[in-house]
Amino acid sequence: MKFINVIPARKGSKGIKNKNLTSINGKKLIEYTFEAILKGKLGESYIISDDKKIKSIAAKYKINNEYIRPKKLSRDDTSITDTLHDFASWYLEKKSNFDYLVMLQPTSPLRTSSDIKKAINLVKKKNYESLFSISESLEHPYETIKVKNFTKNDWSLTLPKASRFYRRQDFDINSFFINGAIYIIKKNLILNKKIFKMKNHGLYIMPKSRSIDINSTEEINIVKKLLK
Repeated sequence: MKFINVIPARKGSKGIKNKNLTSINGKKLIEYTFEAILKGKLGESYIISDDKKIKSIAAKYKINNEYIRPKKLSRDDTSITDTLHDFASWYLEKKSNFDYLVMLQPTSPLRTSSDIKKAINLVKKKNYESLFSISESLEHPYETIKVKNFTKNDWSLTLPKASRFYRRQDFDINSFFINGAIYIIKKNLILNKKIFKMKNHGLYIMPKSRSIDINSTEEINIVKKLLK
């Protein structure tokens, strides 16, 4: 089986300006993903970016930067399925064949090379068509609420069934969330613009301590402390 690592890193961002190039403990955010690939000797890897600086940094880590991300696939509303589809089409035309893409988002700096290797090995062992990494929920869905109006104190339980439970040890479901660190997708799914297949999909469990997906300055500050 041939696995290709891809790192999607669009220029700019809405929440945090130039998020992928944000400095965290002396390194750019995206460098933590590059380092994990290099340390794990994970093989053929490509940066999917429209940012010249990001592509330049990628080259220093021996990440291939030949692919040119089209402007139409570099907008805020661009679907990741369209991005991966375009890359896969380019690769099949310019390079050779492959079996799976391993998508590693740069917003998961705590993910390790060991995590990536274990996820790949799980796909190989179980012959999954897709896989993504998950972690136990920080907040159980039974403990979440929907607020319609703060002024009027208008709220309701997200899951009505939650009214039956008051202690976590009594909850009747285990809750996990997709942490965004690792996605592994078979070629045929990508060409059909799909990320996963429900009937033949794997789950790689990561600890909460490595599952932060950076979307805010608060999360950046947390990661800085954890990396120390």
